[in-house]
Amino acid sequence: MPISLIIFLTIASVLRFSLALLFPLTADESYYWLWAKHLSLSYVDHPPMAAYISYLFTLGRESLPLLRLGCVAVTLLTTLLVYFLAKKVFDEKVAVWSAVLFQVLPHFAAVWLTMYVELPLVLCWTGALLVLTLAIKSKIKDKKSKLWCLLGIIIGLGCLSKYTMFLFWPCLAIFFLIEPGSRFWLKRKEPYLCFLLSAACFLPVLVWNYQHAWASFAFHGAKAAADAWGANFLPFAGDQLVHYTPFLIFALYNVYRWGLKKDAGTRLLFAFSAPVLLLFFLLSFKVKIWAHWTEVGYLGALPLTVGYLIERGKSLKKFITWTALFAGLVLAILLLVSPGVLLHQAEYRQNYGLAAKLPPEYKVFAKTNVSASLLEFYLKRPTYLATGFLMSGRPWGAEQYELWGIPGLKKGETALYYGEDNSFFRARAAKYFTRTTELPDAKLYLVEDYITNNYKMFKLEGFKEERLHP
Repeated sequence: MPISLIIFLTIASVLRFSLALLFPLTADESYYWLWAKHLSLSYVDHPPMAAYISYLFTLGRESLPLLRLGCVAVTLLTTLLVYFLAKKVFDEKVAVWSAVLFQVLPHFAAVWLTMYVELPLVLCWTGALLVLTLAIKSKIKDKKSKLWCLLGIIIGLGCLSKYTMFLFWPCLAIFFLIEPGSRFWLKRKEPYLCFLLSAACFLPVLVWNYQHAWASFAFHGAKAAADAWGANFLPFAGDQLVHYTPFLIFALYNVYRWGLKKDAGTRLLFAFSAPVLLLFFLLSFKVKIWAHWTEVGYLGALPLTVGYLIERGKSLKKFITWTALFAGLVLAILLLVSPGVLLHQAEYRQNYGLAAKLPPEYKVFAKTNVSASLLEFYLKRPTYLATGFLMSGRPWGAEQYELWGIPGLKKGETALYYGEDNSFFRARAAKYFTRTTELPDAKLYLVEDYITNNYKMFKLEGFKEERLHP
């Protein structure tokens, strides 16, 4: 690895960590951090890897620097895997610029400042691509078998990160379909042993689901209820252009055509990129596809794009420069315009004083899973999701909080509630409590403006029933 890349990655990692500390704990990030305080074989929303990584760095403690250090570490490891993958398929020059492109692409430059389930997923996906490339190109029989076994373990770890990792198998089938020289593997035992090893790694998630009435699969099955045709396509397209830049998006057609024709290595990258992005593109006409869902599809596209630009004599430095400038613009908007992170640093620091404003003897409940987990982080005490008489609809995370356990209130008890002040809440509070008082000084300041601006803390006194939970 050239010293110039080592220097770049060192500076990038220090800058990334510094930027990450400017952002307060984000909503989804707080929920995944909370999992680290409830370590389990799996969870309702996702498999457990994000919780394990968060615990590895924080030990379940309320430490934003340690949590964000985990993000920087995963990003650096993924960058190194991108480098070695591109070097194996192409050469040193493509490898260096692929690593740089990964670091400066807006999505990975901004969104990866926080910890969420895609980080370990992408790490495993990239590692699996590298090991598969090594296995396909290796000429040593014993080494091939060991690499396929390693591949099975990495795929299994990816499946412990997010169910999206299962797309690796149809992508592998597509690779065998478009690369005749590798089809002999279908007659060998190694791919099937690889599959069995990955399934063995995934067993803890199956065991957990079996013990909990297949809660995770039921949860994701319910999410499959789709919106009207075409309702989500334009938001999907806009998200892709902002997160991955128009420069990369509009280059992909020619890049894929070139990669499909060049050689086995580029066809492998094509098989693990184009079909994934095409799948999410088609799904976006019917269901809501978030920008981070497509991450794994871009991993193979990065070395392909760099290799294509170099071979066709196009200006790679100009491409990287414009991408970096676009990422800088996105970060500038986040820092100075909306949500204006740099402008609210003093407010964010007030979150750490919230515990002193709330009586420690009262149970704390919140309207949403993320507001509950954010409160637990800053209060450093248990906070519960309102899934009882204060619940409106069926909030995200309800099943998970119910598995953890939600305590009831005894007659005459006082509780704290964090949520929106509306007619539903007021009517319920009046029915079950003798007095409702707003606590205006008890406020969270977050990147998520909808919580900062709309949620309030209430003191609910004199519970009227014998025993129920809010």
